[in-house]
Amino acid sequence: MRINTTTLVCLSALPLWLLVRYAQSNPHATELFYSKYYYPFVLKIHQTLLGNIPFSVGDILYLALLLLLTQFFIKKIPHWRIKPLSIFLDLFSIVIVLAWIFHLSWGFNYHRLPLNEQLGISLEYTEQDLEDRLDELIEMSNRSHSALSTSDTLAVKIPYSKEVLAEKIKLDFIFPDPMFLETSEVKKSLFSLPLSYMGFAGYLNPFTLESQVNALMPKLSIITTAMHEMAHQLGHASEKEANFIAYLSAIKSSDPYFQFAGHTFAFRYCYSEMKKIDPKKAAEKLKALNPGIIKNFKALSLFWKQYENPFEFIFEKTYDSYLKANGQKTGIKSYNEMVGLVINYHKKQINTEKVTQRPNNFTKKKI
Repeated sequence: MRINTTTLVCLSALPLWLLVRYAQSNPHATELFYSKYYYPFVLKIHQTLLGNIPFSVGDILYLALLLLLTQFFIKKIPHWRIKPLSIFLDLFSIVIVLAWIFHLSWGFNYHRLPLNEQLGISLEYTEQDLEDRLDELIEMSNRSHSALSTSDTLAVKIPYSKEVLAEKIKLDFIFPDPMFLETSEVKKSLFSLPLSYMGFAGYLNPFTLESQVNALMPKLSIITTAMHEMAHQLGHASEKEANFIAYLSAIKSSDPYFQFAGHTFAFRYCYSEMKKIDPKKAAEKLKALNPGIIKNFKALSLFWKQYENPFEFIFEKTYDSYLKANGQKTGIKSYNEMVGLVINYHKKQINTEKVTQRPNNFTKKKI
């Protein structure tokens, strides 16, 4: 009995499924063998081949794939009643090939050891923890705003061109892993307009490992979005982790505009969580921000509002299902879970400082 290539590819779905299940059940092994040893090698190859190309190769490949699939359906649809099983297997084999490439090039990073476990911090927090962090973010946001604006009623305007901004983001990005020595510059998506209608700020192409941003967005949002996608590029598939790394990179930057972007980015997520718990208190916190910061927030809201459309929720639901299928149980809501990382990271920093200072509070025992 001869087994053709299509059948073999379809049969390979079983070992792929077993590999994914193993990765999900063994995050320590996935972290060590895939994320720490295998993936850096793959990333380096992609960076060498594609890193210096100024446009998004991945976007062109997506367009080519769309055209090929369209051609496939046009060719096969007239014969679907005659050879339904054959057409199904052909289509299924395409899906399996893409699934293998996806997982081998990047996808297994979804199942690595969570960042909070690597940092030794919890994701849990109390309402008081959230309020304390919000107060700190308000203070830091207002302080940054005052340093960048001539009036507390004026919005902050990023003075850099988008080309200069992209270069500065690459130089200022901080990744908490010494194995990665260099990042690739984030590219402008060729599909920025469609992304706007879909409600997406940016994305990582898991096949070419190029990180892209929606170039139509306000520059302030490009900063944290680019850093979010760079975190994905360097192996952190989790949305909450990518958000956290974007925040951390921005506030640790030497550039005051990046610091402002980071503080206000975290504020919006923390404010959103407080609004769910205590809307009245959240409203009070919002009033404590400089009016100019509110104008920055409104500018971002107005940007997205102009692209609202009846189909946006379909893209959101599709992406939510994609995240859940790849082990992110809360789906699109996982973006907000960066709040737990932000709160507990800073709590650990404060506690570490207290422990370091503790010996100074004691008198040496006489012998």
